[in-house]
Amino acid sequence: MGRLRWWLGICLLGLGLGPAAALAETVALPVTIDYPLLRRLVVEQSFPGPDESALVVDEAGGCTRIEISRPEFSPEREYLRLRCRLKFRVGVGLAGRCLNPVDWQGYIELVQQPHLSKGDWRLGFTTLESRLFTAAGEPANVAQTVYDLIKGRVHAYLDRKTLNLAPPVKEMSQFLPLVVYPENRPRVDAWLKSLRPGKIEVRPLDVRVQILMDVQPGPPSGEETLALSQDELQRFTEGWQGWDAFLVYWIDYLAKDPLSPDERRLLLETLLETRYRFVHELAQPTPSTRDVVREQFVWAWQRLTPILHRRLKGDEQRGPLSYLAYFSAGDALAALDRLGPTLGVDISRNGLVRLARLMEGDDRIDPNLAYDFGVNPRLRQALGMGPALEEIGPGWQREHLAWPPVGYSGDPVAQSSRDPLRTWLRWLLPAPAWAAVADPPDVQELIPWVPTPNNSEVYLERVKQAVKVSAEKCIQASPASRDRRQMFEMLTLAVAWQESCWRQFVTGGGKIGPLRSYNNTSVGLMQINERVWRGVYNINNLRWSVLYNARAGSEILETYLREYALPNLNPTRPLDDATLARAVYAMYNGGPAHFGRFLKRHAQRDYYLSDKLFAEKLTLVQAGKWEAMVRCLGQ
Repeated sequence: MGRLRWWLGICLLGLGLGPAAALAETVALPVTIDYPLLRRLVVEQSFPGPDESALVVDEAGGCTRIEISRPEFSPEREYLRLRCRLKFRVGVGLAGRCLNPVDWQGYIELVQQPHLSKGDWRLGFTTLESRLFTAAGEPANVAQTVYDLIKGRVHAYLDRKTLNLAPPVKEMSQFLPLVVYPENRPRVDAWLKSLRPGKIEVRPLDVRVQILMDVQPGPPSGEETLALSQDELQRFTEGWQGWDAFLVYWIDYLAKDPLSPDERRLLLETLLETRYRFVHELAQPTPSTRDVVREQFVWAWQRLTPILHRRLKGDEQRGPLSYLAYFSAGDALAALDRLGPTLGVDISRNGLVRLARLMEGDDRIDPNLAYDFGVNPRLRQALGMGPALEEIGPGWQREHLAWPPVGYSGDPVAQSSRDPLRTWLRWLLPAPAWAAVADPPDVQELIPWVPTPNNSEVYLERVKQAVKVSAEKCIQASPASRDRRQMFEMLTLAVAWQESCWRQFVTGGGKIGPLRSYNNTSVGLMQINERVWRGVYNINNLRWSVLYNARAGSEILETYLREYALPNLNPTRPLDDATLARAVYAMYNGGPAHFGRFLKRHAQRDYYLSDKLFAEKLTLVQAGKWEAMVRCLGQ
């Protein structure tokens, strides 16, 4: 037995199947060519004449002439069917004359088998059979000698034409090393040396060419179960921010062409779900640092590429191989996704820049992938949220200010009444808008918006009116939500209560600053998450302006109501207003996916704590139990 093991070991070593090699896997990287793109590539290569034509034969002064044009591709079992218009003239050339010419027009169909050569990555097609049809589409009968001439010449012409797939394969080779952690790049470089042709699948909508690559994934990292150091957390955050900046760039690019309502909704949902996932991970003791960006890229890629296919197909200025290279690079990364964290995906800025340049079809561009918090009007338009909100109220670039103001008497009612132009009513007027105040900030403006034991009822009434006006403005701008006016007002009031207990600010230690969530991501009266809504709202106004924060929160709620709740209501099982409001709040709290999740919890009567707390506040708001709201301020 020991001798047998020894011989087996020798054989394995001789075959190169030692322990490391035994772990090798073969991954198929797809190059997917849909039929419109395949047609475009073939036309450029083989049909250069007018009206997408090719003159296959032109002999004896035109006495023998075969022309094909207007190719169309479709599947036929595991083969390709190529259908072309066919015109031919066959006669006898004699002494400069054409005797007994026969002119014919119809169609020719060729059944072809695609194949790919490794050395130069040329995609070729071998014709297996062909058939003729009349102009009316009926099977045609022509003389055998004529058919043999047509078949021989047309088959030979098309069979010797090939498509160059070297550019997309090269792009894979250049892109993949840019999207792994630096320590894994030598490993990926070694994998790329094994690239070779694989199976070619003729599918209902496209032809998928497999490029095979041998990979040796590393062992799963044990670091995922450990608490992150500050450096690791910063690296994780910066990596995700680069991905988020690219996703915004991607959405902006898609929105250059008109989008359908469903496409806009898909863009909004994709952006929000990725951002909510990141915020959730940040709140965990051990974020999935090596999974989040990889998973989000693949998920977003699968969702958004259909829109991008349509967008790029309409771009007549870009070459089809550039188009193919872009999708092949992204599809290759998606194919490697099954290796999971062992691959060590790290979509670096260089990788994202490369992908943006491929998307634009221009290596010279320098895409703006900055992660900043300024309002992006193009992003708002792309997401169907309209023009940017009016930046009413203070928008100081400060995290804290000194408090209380010099000369503050402690009586906010008396203090604010000294200057009627600065009373809280200004916050409710549509114009003029307040500009951001220059340094030093006039913190007197905040006095009406800071609750004290002496002003609870007045303060609460002021905040309630600000929320009601904000809700009304949103409803007025949205015909789809207008018949839900009363429900929506109750919803926004309950959210302001649930999220902040009516507070925009906190004071203490001689300072005043915006109220923040426990994980420091959400801010103000409506607790707007600054990362989730980056580019949509001005964060300085969110922090320092009660009305701007109320408007933003109302707009988010109305967006969820209009885009997700109302379109997904079951007409045979309508929701009452209270349940609808609770479902909208579930999305406000966790993203669009929580609409369906809440309805499932509701059906099972198995609620989250946040569901129960919000339901209590909604009930009290609907019943007008304002005294409970005042008690909240005193806690």
